[in-house]
Amino acid sequence: MEDLNFNLSQEEFSKGRKILLWILATFFTGIGLWDLYLKIFKHDSYAKITLTVILLVLGAFVYFIAALATMKRKQHHFIVDNNHIDYRYGLLFTTHHNYKWDDIEIVYMPPHTKKTILELKNGHKTHINLTWIERNKSRIIRKHIYYSAKARGIKIIKK
Repeated sequence: MEDLNFNLSQEEFSKGRKILLWILATFFTGIGLWDLYLKIFKHDSYAKITLTVILLVLGAFVYFIAALATMKRKQHHFIVDNNHIDYRYGLLFTTHHNYKWDDIEIVYMPPHTKKTILELKNGHKTHINLTWIERNKSRIIRKHIYYSAKARGIKIIKK
């Protein structure tokens, strides 16, 4: 079986989308602050505090999304080859896992999900959750794990 190597960091926001996110966040926060200014200092009766709070929370949320889109992250990847399964993923706290085929005893592949469970020879079970990857790539990864495990004589349970 040939090696499978997916670079998961390729799908990032373009520069234009990042700029639009920052502009949108600034717009919502500016309108919220203007409403707050009208309510506190000008004593306008039409400025509702609930609208101000909603706009400020929405602005903070869009700022958070813009910061996540702008942040440089470590290289995310998923590799299945003859020796091991190696992957790194995560939004804020990236996790890196490496499992050798010699240490894997049973592979559980539940149908209709994007998850795979590896049971190691020391009795430890680990879940590979592929729900964060797009559908086509997760299907190819699961298929590649299945055929690699089958070629190595590892017990595969589909339930």
